[in-house]
Amino acid sequence: MAEETGSRSERARSLTVLAMVNVVIWAISIIALIFVMQRAPSAKGMFPILGGGVAVGVSLISAASKSR
Repeated sequence: MAEETGSRSERARSLTVLAMVNVVIWAISIIALIFVMQRAPSAKGMFPILGGGVAVGVSLISAASKSR
């Protein structure tokens, strides 16, 4: 088997950073959705999908910080 190159806390920290970037991207897409809804109100159906992405990212941050 290959040896592990990073310690567990380093991997958890990098996972936390990546999850935070993911949440920021989802939040930017929700802000963009607000502008899209001004022209096409039918786009509001996208909010549960985008909100779900934020929720998954926040739970991933929580799990990564607990694993440290």
